[in-house]
Amino acid sequence: MRYEQTREILQKLAPDYHRKVSLFYEQLAECKVAPRVRLMLDYLIDHEQQRALALDEFCQEAPKQVLDYWFKGVEINFPRPKADLLPETAGSDLDQLISAAIGYKKELISYFDHLLEHTTSPEPLNLIITLKTQEEKAMKRMIRHSQGLADL
Repeated sequence: MRYEQTREILQKLAPDYHRKVSLFYEQLAECKVAPRVRLMLDYLIDHEQQRALALDEFCQEAPKQVLDYWFKGVEINFPRPKADLLPETAGSDLDQLISAAIGYKKELISYFDHLLEHTTSPEPLNLIITLKTQEEKAMKRMIRHSQGLADL
């Protein structure tokens, strides 16, 4: 049985996840990519960096009792973004890029679902629900943005 503290998730694990995903997008953007893919990569890089910054800012103002909460019985590790989820061919295929971006979001959403099963206190429960909802909304915005690019 593992334990995970909210502080570790919000101050280190989640921001590092977003920064790493942003780095994967930046590395792909350094290659020759299609114009629509370039626009989507710019959007994704900015989005992931903003998510990391938002978590950093939240932690500075978050109630101590929420940050000190321990999730008990956590059976899975916080996800680590996988570079192979984003193939080089995504540089020429907007659909592959979106598929990878959705995969990164779903990993986080799945982890937050798992944490919800191990939350007994209302404040951390509300926090995890909020984080999960934000990721789901971000995924929907990203899909809408990509559909707009596909129509260009």
